[in-house]
Amino acid sequence: MQPTDRSTPALRWLLPALAWAAGVLGMVAAWLAVSLALRSPAGWLAVVAAADLALMLRLAATPPGRARALAATVGTAVAVLASYWIYAASLMGMTLGLRPMESALRMGPVLAGELLRHATTGWDLAWALLALPLAWRLAR
Repeated sequence: MQPTDRSTPALRWLLPALAWAAGVLGMVAAWLAVSLALRSPAGWLAVVAAADLALMLRLAATPPGRARALAATVGTAVAVLASYWIYAASLMGMTLGLRPMESALRMGPVLAGELLRHATTGWDLAWALLALPLAWRLAR
């Protein structure tokens, strides 16, 4: 067996995993920047997150099928939840003089839920719910 044949199974999952992580973290960073600039939760970015995750997994040569679709859907859900959490934390942190990540680590789920309940509209939630099947469809 050649050395390149042994390394192939390890690289088969490594590049898609790194692409998934880069897609989620990059989308959360972009979402936070847009949300703070617009001073709104910017729920429409959930659709952008779905397209971004599907594209990242395709570019990483993840084999098509249910596994790639599930990875894109889960990544979209993680990006949406993390973005909303950090947006709520940044709202709270600004009033207390904390950075967004310091505030995110200190904030509990009840406070985050209340802040998001007052900051989001029905459209923000509709965009998030639309993004999940879109991620599945685009990644298949």
